Amino acid sequence: MYITITGAGVLGFYTAKFLSERGHDVIVIEQKKDRADSVADKIDATVICGDAKEIKTLQEAGIEHCDVVLAMTGNDDSNILISILSKQLGAKRALCRITHIEYSEDLFKKLGIDAVIYPELSIATQIEEMVGDQDIIGFAMLDDGNIEMVEFVAKQGSKMIGKKISSISFPKNSRVISIIRKDGQMQEAEPENVISIGDKLLVLTSKTELQKVEKELLK
Repeated sequence: MYITITGAGVLGFYTAKFLSERGHDVIVIEQKKDRADSVADKIDATVICGDAKEIKTLQEAGIEHCDVVLAMTGNDDSNILISILSKQLGAKRALCRITHIEYSEDLFKKLGIDAVIYPELSIATQIEEMVGDQDIIGFAMLDDGNIEMVEFVAKQGSKMIGKKISSISFPKNSRVISIIRKDGQMQEAEPENVISIGDKLLVLTSKTELQKVEKELLK
C-alpha cells in the first residue's frame, strides 16, 4: 500500500519504520527539519520536510494517490485538519490520532475520517473483551486491523521485570518502540533498557503475533 504518515514523533517514526519494513510504500511528512533529516537517515521511506496542514505539502506527497493517511502529529486539531484535507484531495482512507476522548466519533465520520487512533488512551474494559487480559491497557489498530499498537504494564510478578529489551524473544514483526517510565518519562526503546515495575511498554505488533507477544511479556 501507499501510506502517508504526518508527524515523525515516537509513534509516527516507529509506525513508518514498521510499515516500511513490511513492504509498504511510505511517505513521512515532518515539519521539523532536524527530525525529518534523522528519519530519512534511519528508515527506507520518502521524507518531506513541510507542514502537512498545507495543501501544497500534501500534494507534494502525492496524497491523491494515497491508500491510507495516518495523521499522527501531537496535536489533535492538526490531525483532524490533515485528515479532512487528505480525503478532499483524494486519499482513499484517513486515520486520525486523537488524545482527547471528548471528540465525537460520529462527527469524525461526517467529516470523512475513516478511523480514530487512541494510542495513549487506557481502555481496559474493551481490551479485556478482545484479548482477555487486564495487563494490556491500551491499543490502536492500523492497516485494517492487521497492525496493532499495544501498551503493556510491567506489574509485580511479570516475566519482563528486570529484563533487558534485547533479551526478550519477540516474534519477527513485533517490537517495543518506546517505554513510559513509572515517573511518566517517555523514551525510545533501546536494546539495553531494563524493564522495571510500573513501566509501560508500547509494542508494535501484528494481529497474528499478539498472543505470542503476550506470552513473552505477561506472567
